[in-house]
Amino acid sequence: MKRFIKEYVLENWSLKATAVLLSLIIWLFVRGEPGPERVVSVPLEVQVPRQMEITHERPTSVEVTMRGAAFSSMWFSQPLPTCVVDLQGANEGEHVITLTPENVKTSKGSGIEVLQVNPARVTLVLEQTASKEVPIVVPVRGEPASGFDVYGRFSKPPTIVITGPRSRIEPVREIPAEAVSISGQKQPVRFFVALNIKDNAIRTPLNNPVQVDIQIGPRRKLFTVAQIPVATDDPTYVISPKQIAVQVLAPADSAAELAPADFSAFVSTKNLNAAPPVKTKPQVGIVNNKLSGDVIIKDVYPSEVVIRKDKKR
Repeated sequence: MKRFIKEYVLENWSLKATAVLLSLIIWLFVRGEPGPERVVSVPLEVQVPRQMEITHERPTSVEVTMRGAAFSSMWFSQPLPTCVVDLQGANEGEHVITLTPENVKTSKGSGIEVLQVNPARVTLVLEQTASKEVPIVVPVRGEPASGFDVYGRFSKPPTIVITGPRSRIEPVREIPAEAVSISGQKQPVRFFVALNIKDNAIRTPLNNPVQVDIQIGPRRKLFTVAQIPVATDDPTYVISPKQIAVQVLAPADSAAELAPADFSAFVSTKNLNAAPPVKTKPQVGIVNNKLSGDVIIKDVYPSEVVIRKDKKR
């Protein structure tokens, strides 16, 4: 057995040694090959603190010069690397970030070598995220038909919560919707319109159009309704005068229907600022639902009444 192995190994030993040496040289040559270089556009991922956001324009991708083996899976099924900037511990303000190969995250075992990142620096501005509730305002174009007036306009929802960078949110007092036209209208109309927000940094949770109701009716005139009794929550008090009058804005054809029973006047004794007798403003309202929206209380006469203890009790 030993004789067989000796003859097998030593037979043509110089040729065999030469073959092994050539194989080793070829293996070292292939393994030492640096591989191809490629410039690839990869996403720029910025990690920011909670309740903060990036303002102003920023690049969404960067160019990365990479090198890998000729048959590296980098060029096939491997996901592209990502350039990551960690600002989670940063404060508000401007930050100039230097981008290096260490910022580029590659798949483990991909054989990719990152050589360069372009641009070498990016400037990022962080700002606190703010939210607040503001009214929705609907511009109206045109006028209703002759002899008709706008009684009121209402949007649903009437307000909306806006969110965005603090410097963009703080100055906002209202959010406009798209304008609606009421030219020539003689009756209530309803529209569905979108918000008209020109600042892309301002965000809202509203996905549906805003409902806008415009109340339109016959032109109104001023009328006075007298002898409206003033009530109180405590019968041991008396009110002087016992009756008041209201001046209302109402459609001309409804004047004959207006009556003292359509209105209420009330004085509460629970929130008096001083011991009676004191002057106070009565709470006046419309109790006839048929008049709601068409009639508006303009003035109350007298504007104050005197409340005092009833001496008979």
